[in-house]
Amino acid sequence: MAEVPPPPADPTSSSRVFVDRRSRPTPMISRYLFVGRRRGGRRDGELEHRYVDRPGPWVLTAFVAICALSVADAVFTLHELAHGATEANPVMRAALRLGDVAFVTLKTVATIVGAAFLGLHKNWRLGRVCLWVAVGGYVVLTVWHLYGVLHVIPSARA
Repeated sequence: MAEVPPPPADPTSSSRVFVDRRSRPTPMISRYLFVGRRRGGRRDGELEHRYVDRPGPWVLTAFVAICALSVADAVFTLHELAHGATEANPVMRAALRLGDVAFVTLKTVATIVGAAFLGLHKNWRLGRVCLWVAVGGYVVLTVWHLYGVLHVIPSARA
């Protein structure tokens, strides 16, 4: 039987063998989501294309902004529809046939799922870009709705 050599006396020696305790990387949705400790990569080269337990404050801020602006979009849309406007999105137009509550519910759930998916992909460049495009798109849409409510609808009444 071969004898195992003793470990080196120098703890900084490069001959030490490290065993990674993780058998696989963090999955997209894990039981540690929001409660785990992993906020980013721990080693060189782990900054991109990794899922984490805690997405970070900027991702949560973007998620909340998208969801809030989506609800505002639904409310503005219903207000403008009551004053003669039409829904441009064919999917949401079909949802409107189910009623106002169904429309707001479907729109909100779809937005939450989409924003959550983008937030989970914050360590992918495309995920970050799409998250900020969604925030910017909803800001522009909200400004458009405000213009319609403040300028178009009152002039149509006159």
